[in-house]
Amino acid sequence: MPKKLDYASLYTLRSDGRYQGYWRDEDGKRHALCDRDPARLHERLAEKEAPKALTFRDIAERWEAAYRETVTTRTWKNMQPHYEALLDKWGSLPVAAVTATEIIADLQAAKAKGYSRTVVNTRKVIITGILNRALADGIIPYNPALSVQLPKGLPHGKRTAPDDAVVRAVLAGKDLPFGFFPFLLLCTGMRKSEALALRKSDIDTKKALIHVDRALTYISNSAPQTKLPKSGKPREIAIPSILAAPLEAYIAPLEKNDLLFRQPPSNRSRGGGYFSEHSYEHAWLEYCRAANLLDADGKPLITAHHLRHATATLLYEADVDVYTAQRILGHSKVSTTMEIYTDLRDKKQAESVEKFSEMMAKKMAGTENITE
Repeated sequence: MPKKLDYASLYTLRSDGRYQGYWRDEDGKRHALCDRDPARLHERLAEKEAPKALTFRDIAERWEAAYRETVTTRTWKNMQPHYEALLDKWGSLPVAAVTATEIIADLQAAKAKGYSRTVVNTRKVIITGILNRALADGIIPYNPALSVQLPKGLPHGKRTAPDDAVVRAVLAGKDLPFGFFPFLLLCTGMRKSEALALRKSDIDTKKALIHVDRALTYISNSAPQTKLPKSGKPREIAIPSILAAPLEAYIAPLEKNDLLFRQPPSNRSRGGGYFSEHSYEHAWLEYCRAANLLDADGKPLITAHHLRHATATLLYEADVDVYTAQRILGHSKVSTTMEIYTDLRDKKQAESVEKFSEMMAKKMAGTENITE
């Protein structure tokens, strides 16, 4: 018959009559635990020392803390609803229970909701990142998300260019407060982040060129920072004649290294320096209000990216070849520009066919009248 374990001898008897033992958490920190019954204390300590099955939420929170330090606040703002939805769905599951089958089902459900390819891919990026963290921490032996493909037939989310009335309003409103900013974007096709980082020294009025070698970015809650443009390399943009004289007049009072667009003073700040996200959004809203570019709910009808798409449309309509357009817009791959041009060409073809159909219908109607 096996000898009965003397639990009392394993632990320290305190002056209050309770036995005390210790256990260590995941980080190796030691914690005391007490009980008047040494056998029960032994059981409780065994439960504490048993390895915890880490949940999807446990790993997700580790991943989020590190990942948010690498992306802009705007990027995370777009990702956050999907991150939170995944926590609601899988948060309490052991992370090892999130299999390829589970991931495929989630992406298919996102497709069924009508999400675009970009949005569904964002969801997959989040899942992949969290499971990569679990893999790096030795929680799972492999990442099942790496073997999962996006569902076929996902719609491509496309932003449409603003109509002619909006384009005219932007061109006419260059002297409004902050109005030169959208005017510059429309005339050059620059990204918002690139234009916000421009200094007077980047403008070569003699050669009629704008040198773009940096872009503004906002990471976490830190101050605005600069990085390379999205394409990963500098480029030069020719200054069109419609922009030349207004741009020269705009930069004339500035010092060589002055920013073209400086944060205005407010109750929170004395102004100067790069725009904060909050200040930019306020300036854009007030510009749209002054230019009558707000919708019925008081929201801007356009964004900076809408104007970039408008520039691409105008380049196409002006018969600018796709490779020149690529350099102006700063696309890293010509296929991106080609996709925009193809969409515009298809739209124009559909409009032409519709006009042809209307003309034929009128002729048919006319022929019928003659016959009568």
